[in-house]
Parts: sequence; C-alpha cells; structure tokens
Amino acid sequence: MGNLLYTVLIYPLVQVIEFVFSFCYRVFDNLTLSIIGVSLAVSLLTLPLYIVAEHWQEVERATQKKLEPKVRRIKEMFSGNEQYMILTTYYRQSHYHPIMALRSSFGLLIQIPFFTAAYSCLSSMELLNGMPMYILHDRGNFIRNMGAPDGLLQLGPFTVNLFPLIMTAINIISGTIYTRGLKLREKLQVYGLALVFVAILYDSPCGLVLYWTCNNIFSLVKNIFYKLKHPVKTLYAIACLAVTAFIPYLFVSRTVSVKRAILTSCIAALVYAAPLFIRLSEWLLKEVCPSLASSFKKRLALFALASSGLWLITGFLIPTLLVSSSPMEFSGIDNYSSPFFFIRNTLLQSFGLFVVWPFLIFFLYKDKIQSLLTLAFSVGFATALANAFLFHGNYGIMTKLLTFKTVANVDSSLPMILLNMAVLALLAAAVLAAIRKGWLTAASYAALFMAGAILCVSVVNVRTIRKGYAQYVEVSKNNNADIKEIAPIFHLSKTGRNVLVIYLDKAQNRFLQPIFDEYPTLYGQFSGFTLYRNTVSFNGWTLLGASPCYGGYEYTPEAKNKRSDVGLVEKQNEAILLLPRIFTEQADGWSSTITDPSWANYSWIADLGIFKDYPKIASHSTDGVYLDQWYKENKNIAGIDTTSKTLKRSLLWYSLFRISPLFLRPAVYNAGGYWDPNSTDEDINAFLEGYSVLDYLKRLTAFDSASENSFTYFVNNTTHDGAFLQYPDYTPVKELTRQTPSPFAEDYEYHSNAAALHRLGEYFDYLKENGVYDNTRIIIVADHSSAGYEDGYEWDSKFMTIQPGHFHPLLMMKDFGAEGTLEVNNDFMTNADVPTLALEGIVANPTNPFTGNAVDSSDKERGALVCTDHIFMPQQNNSRYVFTAAPDSWWRVKGNIFKSSSWTQEIQEELK
Repeated sequence: MGNLLYTVLIYPLVQVIEFVFSFCYRVFDNLTLSIIGVSLAVSLLTLPLYIVAEHWQEVERATQKKLEPKVRRIKEMFSGNEQYMILTTYYRQSHYHPIMALRSSFGLLIQIPFFTAAYSCLSSMELLNGMPMYILHDRGNFIRNMGAPDGLLQLGPFTVNLFPLIMTAINIISGTIYTRGLKLREKLQVYGLALVFVAILYDSPCGLVLYWTCNNIFSLVKNIFYKLKHPVKTLYAIACLAVTAFIPYLFVSRTVSVKRAILTSCIAALVYAAPLFIRLSEWLLKEVCPSLASSFKKRLALFALASSGLWLITGFLIPTLLVSSSPMEFSGIDNYSSPFFFIRNTLLQSFGLFVVWPFLIFFLYKDKIQSLLTLAFSVGFATALANAFLFHGNYGIMTKLLTFKTVANVDSSLPMILLNMAVLALLAAAVLAAIRKGWLTAASYAALFMAGAILCVSVVNVRTIRKGYAQYVEVSKNNNADIKEIAPIFHLSKTGRNVLVIYLDKAQNRFLQPIFDEYPTLYGQFSGFTLYRNTVSFNGWTLLGASPCYGGYEYTPEAKNKRSDVGLVEKQNEAILLLPRIFTEQADGWSSTITDPSWANYSWIADLGIFKDYPKIASHSTDGVYLDQWYKENKNIAGIDTTSKTLKRSLLWYSLFRISPLFLRPAVYNAGGYWDPNSTDEDINAFLEGYSVLDYLKRLTAFDSASENSFTYFVNNTTHDGAFLQYPDYTPVKELTRQTPSPFAEDYEYHSNAAALHRLGEYFDYLKENGVYDNTRIIIVADHSSAGYEDGYEWDSKFMTIQPGHFHPLLMMKDFGAEGTLEVNNDFMTNADVPTLALEGIVANPTNPFTGNAVDSSDKERGALVCTDHIFMPQQNNSRYVFTAAPDSWWRVKGNIFKSSSWTQEIQEELK
C-alpha cells in the first residue's frame, strides 16, 4: 500500500525535483546552486497552493472569531451531553462543522508530500556523496561532503551537526513573523513543526538539510512579501531582473550548447510576457470558457476524459507499444521476470501525474481556474495524440535503457518543426472553437472515443506482450536457463583435433591492432593467428548479418532472397545447423557443440528447440546464465539493477518524449538521460551477461571429449554492449581509477572489444597449458561492425552514404600447429568464409545437408552483395520469405573494401 501511494502521489513530485536539479546542475555546474534552485522552484510551484491554504486559514480564523463568543457562553452555561447537543445545533445553524477546523492545517498538509519527495530524492542521490558545499569556488568550504551530516561542531567526544540547528533557527524566525497576532495554539503548531523537522533531519545529508533550510528562507521571504503593498508586482519585477541576468549567463558560461541556450532563453523570456498571459487568461474566460464556467458537470466530464486520455496514452499505450515491439527483450530484466511490472509501474506513475494531482488542484479552485484547467487538458490531449502518431519520428534502435543507439541526437529539421507547430496550432484552435461554441458534449464524446481507442490498442499490445512473455518462459525452460552452477559445457580433445569458432557479436576489425599494440602480451597469447583485415560483412545488423557466419554463401541476404519458396525462419535455422550437422554427419569421429545461436527460430533469446531432432549436437544457452553467480563472486561491482531502475524511473519520461512537440523532444530526451541525476548510458548488465561467460571460459571447458575430435561454435555478446573498463586488463570495476592512453579511450565499444580479446588471450594460455592449443583450429568472427566512420577508408560522398565501417567485422584464424606473431592478410574476405575455413582439410567436398549444394567460397568471385538497409528486427520485414530491403540499399564490393571504387550500387527488384 505504501509503495502504491508513493508511486501515485510522490513519484510525480520526485520527477519535478530531479528535473529542476539536473537542469540547474547542467546550467550552473554547481551542486549547491542546484539544490537552491530546487528549493526555489518548489516554493514557486507551491505558491498557488499556499495562497489557497492561506485563504482557507483566514476563512477559518474569521469563522472561529465570529463563533467564539457564543461558543464560550455555551461552554460556560452547559456541560456534558447537553453542551454537545447545543453546540452541534449552533454549528449547524451557522453552516459550520468542527471538521472544518482542518482547513487551518492545509498549509502543513501541502508540505508533507513535497518534503517526502525531497527526502526520497536528495537523501539517496549518489552525486552528492563526497562533494563539498560551495557557491563561487570550492576552496575554503566548511562542508566537505553534502552526502553526509555536517558534523561541524565537536564537543568533547560528541559531534554536533550544526546545519540542522541553523535551519531550525530560520524556521522559528519565519514562524514568528507568520504567527504574529495569532493565537497561542497556532504559534505552538508552527514551533512544534520546526522541532519535528530538526528531529527528522538532524542526521540527514547536508544536501537535504540545505534544501529545507532554503525552503525556510523562501518561506520567510514569502511572509515578508505578504506585508508589502504590491507583492505581485514586486515578484514580477524580481523575476524579470533574474531572467535578464540569466540569459546572458547562459551564453557566456557555455555550459550548454548555443542551440540549447537559445531554446532555454526563449522559455525563460516568457516571464516578461506574464502580464500578457494574464490578459490572455481573462480573454479565454470571457470569450471561450463561458460554457465551461456555467456547467460544473460538463466541465468536470471533459476535464476527467482529457486527463484520463493523457493518462492512458502515456501510461499504457506508449509503454505497451514499446514493449510489444520486442517482448522477450524486456523479459527477465534483473530481478523482474515479466515486462508487465514495468507497464503497471508506469501506468500508476502516469495516473498520479495526469489524474490524481490534476484532480486535487482542480477541486481546490472554483469555476474560473477549473475552466482554464479543462481547456488546457483538452488541448494537451489533442496535441499529444498528434505528436505521438502523426510525428512519431524515426530515431532508429532503442536500447533497454531507453536511449537511441543509431542516431547522434533527436533533433528535427526546421521544416518538420514548423509543420508540427502548424498542425498543433490548428488542433488547439479547433478545440478552442468547439468549446467557444458550447459543443462540450460533442467534445466529451470525442475525448471518450479517443480514450477508448487508446485502451483497445493497448489491450491488443498486452496480448502481444503476453504471447512474447510466454515464449520467453518456454524458451528459458527449454534452454535450462536457470542453471547456476558452473560445469563444463565445452569438451575438447587432447589427442584428436578441435575446431573452435568464436563468434563475437559486433566485434570490430579496426580495434584489433590498436589493442594488441597497447598490450603487446596479446601478440604472444594469440600466436599463430592471421588477421584478415580486408573483410566485409553482408549487413550492419545481426538479423541479416549472422547467417553467413553460420552457413556461408548460401545464406547471404542475396542468396536467401533467391530461395523465395523457403521461409526466412527455416533458412535461418538451416544456416545455424549447417556446420554442426556437417561435422557430425559428414566427418568421422567428430562431436558438435553450439551456444546461443543468433535468432534461432527468429527468437530474440535463441530457441534451442531447433536441435531437438539432432541428438549428436549439444546446444547450450550461456548469455546471462552465469551473471548471478558472477555477481556473487565479484561483490565489489555495482549495477545489477541498472536496467530495471532506468525502466522504472524513465519509461514515463519516454512517453512524455513521444507526446512532446518536435522542438521540445531534445530537451525531454536530454541525450538519453531524461533529466535523471543518477542516469547512466551503460547497460552494464547487458555487457556482463556476455563478459561473465568469457570470464568463466576456463571453468566451462574440460579436455574430455567423448569423440576423437570436437567442433565447437561459441557465440558471445561481450563486444555487442560496451562498458568503460579498468585499464590495462579491461575488467569491470565500480569506479575507474586508470584510463587507457588509447585514442579510443572515450569509446566504450573499444573497451568491450579489448576486454573480449584479453579474456580470450588468457583462455588461449589455458589451452596451451593443457596441450590443446596446437591441435585446435580457432576462428574468431563477427557478424558485423558498428563504426560509421573509420580511418583507412577513402572517404567520399559514396562512402558517406554507405557508411562502410558498419560492414567491417573482425575475422581472424589460427590453423592446426600454427605459431608465430600475428600476421595481417589483405586478401578479400567475407564472414561467409567461416564454413570453408572451418571445414578445410577435414571434410572433402562438404555439402549443405538441407540443399545438397557444395559448401565453398566460390561465390566470392562475384564479390559480396552488401545490404545496407536497417532491418534489425523480424517485424520490420514485410515478408516471411524474402528480405524487403530498399531497392537502392544493395552494393556489390570486391577487392579492396577501403576504396570507394570497389563498391558498386546494384538496384534490386522490390520484393514483397
């Protein structure tokens, strides 16, 4: 129950505090000023509520003063039940009830949720830990850690926190001014509250105490303002002066980009227009809202439907649309098996933001403010629908951390922004016109229809998610993904031969030599290897790029499209099964093992059920299986709940991003941080799911193959998800203390590639120690790369279109008995050469067990037909049999892949 109330009531306020804090920190680069900014913002936001509270208190005081003489006489003349009956009759005749006395406590009630939100946010903010309190500079500061109590005064063996006492003194001074002329009971209430807060905050972090101290100072200023002759005009003048100073500071300080400074300045400059907004409100009330003001029922109905519509679109529709796009990807995150937890959580958060708090404010005011609120929410609902669906935006792939990984920013072009603003202006005008004409019933029915449509689509999405989650549960069960013990799954032979293919998803060819040069020991660990530098992949994404690594040239995108009578799922499974079947069926005395085959059965989590008819092929899931055990053995590493924390906190922010106008989306997105002061762009768990397997490779390997020879196809995702790691071994640590001198130091994909090579180097040493390195052929391959720009290419307008760095995967090999330092081979290669390299000298004239065709690299003579289209999820493809890539996204490359002249565009027939 407590968690429910927190999610509905406190979460929206926490987001306000986090947004203001992050904004101030971005602008001022000063934690102290950021906390002061939070306190000022909360004081200004609650000012209208305090005005209502003050009005209610004045009404209560006036009522008490009016009733007091007669109440005193009744109490003097009567007692017991007789006194009670007479007082009750008197109160009823005076239209008063004793419970109305609670109105005088409304000012206190307002503080409770805001204080709870501030306490929740600031008391656990990691950014404050170890940071000093200062305003102009960090020298001579007397509070050195805002994340802990101040401990400024030492009295013998006792440490006294001085800051909470200062806070209390300011609180008492403010209360003294506020309660001047009031009854002793009200004074005691204020002073008692001050003592309660000092008890609560005495051992709290200084950052939280600073926030509440500033609140008390602003409260003191507010009480002084009440004594002024023209408080509103004075406040307006001060606000204008502050904005006048703030705007030049934005450009001089350079803490934000010029574009962001212009946007922020325009928003801040709206303060100058405050009188115009007041006049606009008066005009709206006079010209547009008479029908709203005249009918409370119709006003309430439209407000309720508009707020409910905003709730459903942000809390239900947009989250379910996102999760239903890949239900298995959002399943099994950290300690949350089902993705429905995140949907329910967002639904409750949105309910608090768009229903609970708006309704509380709605009923605090009378018809004029209620009419304006109804108007604002009606326009907001209409424009939110337009932004979410007419201006969805193409931002590429979204990670589980709700960041877009394939675009540098989410800025829109100026024509699109102008079009968006024009459409929104037309919608707003249409809503205003309908309300002005008194079409409130029609407007309510329209809102009801749209809310109902949102609900229906969301329910359909829920069914898709439920189906995907059921598939996740079934696949996890079949894959024995709950196995936690670390037992050998790779069984190599000491006496026979071993072929080991290591598939590193998205491993980049360009990084290998810089990593080796940075740590020359790797040259010895990788003795006998040849790096095929001139290697190209067939697509920049796993869905199209993986099949050639498994099945060779018969499973390139071009070859798959030629076999249009066979489904894509079947062709994917064929490619995965090709090498294991050839080794167990066409070679004598060989066993086969494979792990985590990419998109097996077109399932996000590899469906090992495709091996059920092949008992000689051992299949295993490893990705993420050993993560819990790895955390137990590496307790100093934080981040096990990074992904779930991000989804719990920011999924609603993603919805707000989607319903925002185009010009505001970059501000809401905030480079993927969504104004979270504790945000991180590293999905450390996604990295560790693969890294933990590499770290355990020695324990996962035994040299007891039941067959004379063994074939192993090991798939690993360490290089797919980047993370900044500790130099020089590239290991995960809680806090980096050493950074690589490499020019790629700020590229976390370089770090993950280095980590994979370091762990493999250690594994190869282990193989040497056990005498199975020389009799093992090792191939390391990637399905694709990810560098849009890469040194070494002859960049021109053609390459700027192709972005060839996406198609430069790692490919290297060590043959049986090979030794010596790393060789670099510049022959034209593709990752579809893997089957040929693996089978050479083992199976004479190998054939595809599904088609009967020869398995070789003869097709390479025509070059590689690379598809540059971004088809990275099955649902993005419009056919079950062929890839419906754009006709102009096909490029034939042959020879030197770094020369633009080696790439020729081949327009393909549009397939359906």
